[in-house]
Amino acid sequence: MNKIRQLINKKLPAGSFTRNVVTLMTGTTFSQALLILVAPILTRLYSPEDFGVYSLYTAIFGILAVVACWRYELTIVLPEKNEESSNLLALSILICFFMAIVTLIMVALFSFPVANLLGAPELSLWLWFMPISVLTVGLFQALNYWSTRRKQFKRLAVRRITQNTVTAITQIGIGIVYYYGPMGLIIGDIIGRITATARLGMKIWKDEGKEIISAITVDNLKARLLEYKQFPIFSTWAALLNTIANMLPVLMLGYFFNSAVVGFFELGHRLLALPLNLIGESIAQVFFPKATEIHRNDSITEYSLKMYSVLLYIGIIPILFLMVVAPELFSLFFGSQWLVAGEYARWLGPWLIFQLSSSPISMLYSVLNKQSLYLIFSVILLIMRLLALFIGGLLNSPLYAIILLGLSGAVVYFINAIFLLKMAGNNLKSILKATVKPFALVFPFLVPTIGFKWFLPYSSWSILICAISFIACVIVLGLPKKRILCN
Repeated sequence: MNKIRQLINKKLPAGSFTRNVVTLMTGTTFSQALLILVAPILTRLYSPEDFGVYSLYTAIFGILAVVACWRYELTIVLPEKNEESSNLLALSILICFFMAIVTLIMVALFSFPVANLLGAPELSLWLWFMPISVLTVGLFQALNYWSTRRKQFKRLAVRRITQNTVTAITQIGIGIVYYYGPMGLIIGDIIGRITATARLGMKIWKDEGKEIISAITVDNLKARLLEYKQFPIFSTWAALLNTIANMLPVLMLGYFFNSAVVGFFELGHRLLALPLNLIGESIAQVFFPKATEIHRNDSITEYSLKMYSVLLYIGIIPILFLMVVAPELFSLFFGSQWLVAGEYARWLGPWLIFQLSSSPISMLYSVLNKQSLYLIFSVILLIMRLLALFIGGLLNSPLYAIILLGLSGAVVYFINAIFLLKMAGNNLKSILKATVKPFALVFPFLVPTIGFKWFLPYSSWSILICAISFIACVIVLGLPKKRILCN
């Protein structure tokens, strides 16, 4: 073990980009792998309708989470002095308590109309838990960016492991002992968030509590509130629209179809997005302070393009494989009733490839102080998703809605990546070259996998042969070494 530690310390020096990403990914890998491992159990404990109601709850929660701190949590990373960041942390926490109270009032007034509008009347009962979820996520976001500023990524890795472990155990336990619709899924999610956020908060209080408290003053709070007012004015609305666009499929599929369709979509999207979020969120978390530092002292042009290229390579390989065999894999691991979820996952592939390559570098909007432009992108994304789902709804076809959603998402996120990279100083030719090259290198190696898929009769053995073929292709192909991950 000592030799392994020495090798890691030598290859990945403390404070390096890769060391920080690996630290976050260690915790995230375990936690996300746990969610994938328990998914076959959950799909046998809960029905597609249960997952649909749970997805509607998390969709509404995800929208409210954006405004939980009015986006002041993002500003914690930006100041040079820790005293200013301490006041921004306190400001974010105060705002999230206020938003939890506002959420409670909204639930009291609109829980039944909202549940009925989304085609899930039983959701109205569970919406009463929403203020707790909003408070918990607001506190986490503030503590998360404080830890990011302090480069305490180990804390965040532990927090992710804690949350997903407690969530999985609680959801399985309630599903076995006392099954009552989606209760286990929702309560498990809430208990996991509370436990993990409390643990993170206690760690920060122990290590830096005195420093934070001593720096907080009323005048400083007011000064920070005004200094970073562009974040609630522009960034909040941009992020809110972006989140609504992300949650729109769940909400509109529930409106046009039923909770079972929502459940199929959510499982397909969740299982495909989990490993990508593992990488994308970890890289974005480290990219933000690193890009801010580079921008202060040098040009961010080359760094941003390399990051985009690496993210494309990471996303293309697994997603192209899953696009080939997703329906059969879902049927094999989750039961035959979930085959439709695999069909949906197949068509979401193009969207997720470009979302992974675009989302982490979207931190450039904040780094370059271009929040108003992020608002424009969010409006475009929302409109395109709305049109795709509306057309699918008018055609009364969930599959057409998913296909249009996947293709339109790919186009919008690709355009967003082009815009971001050009804003960072890259020319269109270099961006297109960085985009085409990964597809050109990867696709030929997937031809054997596609051949096995189409010519072998469906069985667990045929899926295994496809997987072995795919892994062999990846080993032969390898990933180009990117120096960006060594700096």
